[in-house]
Amino acid sequence: MTVDVGPVTDFEDRRFRIVKAGAHEVGVLRWSGRFFAVHNRCPHQKGPVCLGIVSGRLGGSVPGSMNVDEETPVLSCPWHGWEFDLAQGRAVWDQNYALKTVPVRVEDGRVLLEVGKGRPAD
Repeated sequence: MTVDVGPVTDFEDRRFRIVKAGAHEVGVLRWSGRFFAVHNRCPHQKGPVCLGIVSGRLGGSVPGSMNVDEETPVLSCPWHGWEFDLAQGRAVWDQNYALKTVPVRVEDGRVLLEVGKGRPAD
């Protein structure tokens, strides 16, 4: 089922907007022109994951160095800090844990979700 959750202009860059899509609460993130959508439930203890902090993915090429990958948004659950790579949907530290993703697209300036077609990332 396709759900129209509003115009692109309603989505502030780098901030989740939580919407109702059918029976689901879904967090929609606009990040540098791309959109990501996930169910607002952490796989750890079902916390409201989309209320967490979003930032670029931290990494480093050698011990003691650190850089921020601004192309890859990471969401940190507000309850226990579990981090999820939103491009993959998977937990940063253990690929066995994943957020349930929701397909999202922009059409004619509107943000559309395909509810019921999401799944954990492969």
